[in-house]
Amino acid sequence: MDHECISWVKRWQWWSCRGSYLCLCKFLLLLTASQALKAIQLQLDVEKSHNQELLEKNTILEANNTCQSTKDIPTNIITYDSEIKMLGKKYTVMMEMFLPQTPLTNAMSELSMSPTPIFATAECYASAAVEEHSLVAELDLILLEHLHRLRHTHFFLDVFMQAMQNGRSDILYKLCDNAHEIFGLLKNHFLPVASCLKVPEIIKMLGVNDVGTPNQHFTIWFPFLFKDMKVDVCKPFMNWKPLTLILKGVLWGKMSLMEGFVRHGGPRTNGQKWKVTVVTPGSIVWAATVCMFLLSPNKEFPGNGCRQISKIDYYQVFHAYKQVLITKWTGRHIQNIVTEMNHFVFGNPNGATKSKTSAMEDLSVEINAAMAAMDATALSDDDTDEIAATDSNVHESSSGLSTLDSVSISDVNVHVIATSTPAPGMGNTTDSATANSNNVESSTGTTAQNKSSGHCSRGRWAK
Repeated sequence: MDHECISWVKRWQWWSCRGSYLCLCKFLLLLTASQALKAIQLQLDVEKSHNQELLEKNTILEANNTCQSTKDIPTNIITYDSEIKMLGKKYTVMMEMFLPQTPLTNAMSELSMSPTPIFATAECYASAAVEEHSLVAELDLILLEHLHRLRHTHFFLDVFMQAMQNGRSDILYKLCDNAHEIFGLLKNHFLPVASCLKVPEIIKMLGVNDVGTPNQHFTIWFPFLFKDMKVDVCKPFMNWKPLTLILKGVLWGKMSLMEGFVRHGGPRTNGQKWKVTVVTPGSIVWAATVCMFLLSPNKEFPGNGCRQISKIDYYQVFHAYKQVLITKWTGRHIQNIVTEMNHFVFGNPNGATKSKTSAMEDLSVEINAAMAAMDATALSDDDTDEIAATDSNVHESSSGLSTLDSVSISDVNVHVIATSTPAPGMGNTTDSATANSNNVESSTGTTAQNKSSGHCSRGRWAK
C-alpha cells in the first residue's frame, strides 16, 4: 500500500513537472512572438517615416519643376518638334534676328481679320500694326501647310522662339571662333580676354569715336560696311565680301571660308537643311549686325538685342539696316550687291533676288537721312564696275582688308550712336542716349549730311 502511494505521488510529480515545462514553453513562445511583432512594428514605423520624407521631397521637386508638361499636348503635334526647331533657326538667320513675343502673338490672332500685308516692301512700314502683321506673313512664308494651324499655339511659340535663341547662340559661338578668317586679323584679337578697342584696325573698322573716354560711342553706319571703309551712306553695304563670308560660314560650315573650298560629302549643312538658294534682305542685315557684334567689345549677345555694357542696341541696328535695305531693295545699287552676294555664296549670279521680310522704328532720323541721301544721289553707270572692283580691293587674299593706312574714316551722314532702346515686348529698360542731328542739306552734286552724338560705355561675345 505504501509502495502504491509512493508510486502515485511520483506520477503526480512527474505530470506536474511536465505541465510546468509545457506552460513554460508556451510562455516563451508567446514572449518571442510579441518581441518579433514589436520589432516588425518598429521597422514599419521607420519605413513610414522614410516614405513620408520621400513624398515631401517629391512635392518640393514638382513645385520647383519649370519644365512644361506635354501630357495635354497631342502626340501628333509633339512629333513636329524637330521640324519647328529647324525652321526657328532658319528664320533667325534668313529673315528676322529678333522676334518680340507679345506683338507676334497679338498679330497672329488678328491676322485673319486683316488684309494680307505686303512684306519686303516699303508698305510694311506704313504703321506699327502693319509691321507686326508683316512679321507673321513673313513667318508663314517658311511654314509648311501642316504647321500653319499650329503657329497660334503656345507650344509652337515656345519651341520656335527657344530654337531661335539657341540657334543664334550656337552660330555666333562658331563665328566668334572664326572671326579672324572673316576680318583678316590675328586670332588673338578676338579671344574672350582680348580688348578689341586696343586694336587700331578694329577701331577704324568700327569708326569708334573718343575711345576710352566718357564720350566714347559707336556709329550705326560703321566704316567697315563701305567700300575702302570710306563712309558714303548713298552706297551702303558696298563692302559686301565680309557679309558673304559670314553667311557662307553659317550656311556651309567654317571650312567654306577657306579659299578654293569644294564640298565633298559630310554631314548636312544648314544651307542644305534650309534649302536656301538666294540671299534675303533679312540675311544681309543679319550678317551686317553680326559683323558689328564680332568687332564690338561685347562678349555676349543679348537675347533682347540691348547690350547693357556697351549700350549698343542690336535690335535697333538690325531693324534700321533692314528698313533701309527693304525700302531700297529694287534700286540698282542694292540689286547689284545682291547679285554679287548670290554668286559668292551660292555660285548663282543669275539667281532670283527677290525675297521677303519686315522691321521697326526709333532711329527714324538716321534711317530717313540714309534713304534721302540714296535718293539725292543718282548712281552712275559704272556702279557695277565699282561693285565688281570691291571683290579685288576688299579682302584681297586671306587678309580681307584694304590697306588701312590709306583709309579715311569720314565723319559724314548718319554717324549715329547705336543706343539702348528696349525692344517691343521685352521688359528690359536701359539708358537711352541723346542725339543731336543737323538738318539734311541736299544740292546738285552733294549728299545730305547728318551728325549724331551720344554716350556708350565699354562692353564684348556670343551666347
